[in-house]
Amino acid sequence: MRSVRVTRGRFLRGLAALVVASAGVGVAASPAAAGDDPGWVSGWLGDVTVGGPGAPGRTVPLDLRSTGATQPRVTIDLTGLAGVATASFPEWCVTAGTSVTCPMPPSAVDEDGTLTGVVPVVFRAAPGAADGASGTLDYTALGEQTEAYAQQATITVRSGPDLLDMVDEYVSGVEVGDTRPVPVAVVNAGDQPAVDLRLTMRFAVGLVPASYRNCRYGTDQVLATVVVCTVRGTFAAGQRHELRDGFATTVGPATLGDKRITQLVEPLATAGPLPSGVRLKHREADQALRLRPVGKPLGVIPVEVAGAGGQSYLREIRGAFDIVAQGAAVTGAVGDTVRVTVGIRNEGPGVPDGTNSGDTVGSFYFTPPTGVTVLAHPGCAPTGGEEDGEAPTRTWFCYGPRAVFPAGTSITVTFDLRIDSNTGSAGEVQPYGRYPRVDDNPGNDIAPVTLS
Repeated sequence: MRSVRVTRGRFLRGLAALVVASAGVGVAASPAAAGDDPGWVSGWLGDVTVGGPGAPGRTVPLDLRSTGATQPRVTIDLTGLAGVATASFPEWCVTAGTSVTCPMPPSAVDEDGTLTGVVPVVFRAAPGAADGASGTLDYTALGEQTEAYAQQATITVRSGPDLLDMVDEYVSGVEVGDTRPVPVAVVNAGDQPAVDLRLTMRFAVGLVPASYRNCRYGTDQVLATVVVCTVRGTFAAGQRHELRDGFATTVGPATLGDKRITQLVEPLATAGPLPSGVRLKHREADQALRLRPVGKPLGVIPVEVAGAGGQSYLREIRGAFDIVAQGAAVTGAVGDTVRVTVGIRNEGPGVPDGTNSGDTVGSFYFTPPTGVTVLAHPGCAPTGGEEDGEAPTRTWFCYGPRAVFPAGTSITVTFDLRIDSNTGSAGEVQPYGRYPRVDDNPGNDIAPVTLS
């Protein structure tokens, strides 16, 4: 064997070259490693209830989502539905006996690299299926080389009426003073007619619904108008019924921001309890609310009609309002403990309303004058602190106590302050944020709190 002598310089140069080459290999390997990622595919189909034989079909969404997967799809096994229900699929799915394969729908939407699509599946009770019969549908969402997870949905047959609400609308461009016809539409998805129904509606604060003599009206704790109507008639299976010309609703001066009008339909014989905490009264009215049949009975209930509840959502109504900060003047000698009441007031006419988001409204900031120590602070907390990695500041955050802020009312907090010096600078009070927008008079949103 021939021996080779390597000098120190040659060794160091070779080691450096090896490090560079290794780094280059690492960089080049990253895309290959990324290319080996098979991605993922997920699917979801909830449990389904269909009417007995003779009821219209129910269209139910099978949701598919995928990121980075090749040929995302879902396979469905219908074996467990034998004698209970049938299922039909779009024409772009492939059926082989009791097995169905559906690729990601052609209408799928790509949102930041995630494909989202819906496979509409129409279920019907099988001929002769008994009331209460149930079966299972097994489905697996997968792609090439992805892990496959088997899931299962239960399909149940129920005989009787099944009222569904057909309204789900989003409306923009609504202004204070408008009167708009809120649609009311129902369909019976069951296999038996419904005799009489109850319609329950809720109009968020500021909205003024029309009066009908077969309805009762009340106001709930967040100033929404609750309407409960008893509607007489026979509602046949598959038949759509509507309120002609809609439920006239005026957008009153208290209306501000986004507003939701909800509605719920129930067969009168099996309707649940009336809304709690609401005192319902009849109003004088010249007309009765009637739902009239429209078109031919439906053979299939569309996918967007999913339950007994519906909604009309009115977007970004720019009502007028003015939130005014309420400051104070503190007077006392050094060493005294004094009380100061600060807060905000809604001069209206618009009413900030957090019921859509579930938030409270009417929160505000209070910064005491320098030279005082806060001793008591009901419902308020210092901003910043150790949990935020910051030292506490002089400013206090006071929580809004309710979901709506009625016009003509104030939200205030009384602080106990100890006067340590009376030569400091003034404090202030101002609203937290500007919900749902900056009000019409921002010049009075900050008020001083002085010490003398």
